[in-house]
Amino acid sequence: MKHLLDKLKGGAPAVDVHYRIGMRVIKTITAVTICLFIAWISGSRDSLPIAAIASLVTMQATQVETLRIGVFRVIGTMIGGVFGIITILIGLYLPYYAEGLFIIVIPVMLLLNLYLCNLLNMRDSCTISCVVTIIVAVHIIIDTTFDEAIIFALIRLVDTIIGVLVATVINLVPFKSGKTTS
Repeated sequence: MKHLLDKLKGGAPAVDVHYRIGMRVIKTITAVTICLFIAWISGSRDSLPIAAIASLVTMQATQVETLRIGVFRVIGTMIGGVFGIITILIGLYLPYYAEGLFIIVIPVMLLLNLYLCNLLNMRDSCTISCVVTIIVAVHIIIDTTFDEAIIFALIRLVDTIIGVLVATVINLVPFKSGKTTS
């Protein structure tokens, strides 16, 4: 802890006046722009942030790392969607779920979610899986039907896949420079 406090006391990092925007930044912004455009032309305001965030998170310094992160993100979204839907099912049949019992049920489902991700050695999927579980699970609390909640979960999956695919394709596009930089 002392080491961490010493680092924090060190002040702000020095400004790099020689920094130039690299290809990774250009590719990231391009991927986000394409995702925003796709969501806009599809008329889905809910999809605007999901696909764009997925592309932002997926874009990495190398093509291989982008693909790896993208795969884990899609798998995590699928696992989280399933746990979210299971949580909704529990909530439909459990008295007082929407009145506050969800505060206990959702963390229990997150525990099971994390256990499964770790059991499957999908540690890079843990965070997004839990995020999706929470988003889907609380969706039922805001007066929606089970069918609407399933459609909501599936749309989140499609939005994520779009973002991952756009980032992956953009990162595969060759540019003048032979290397990708931050």
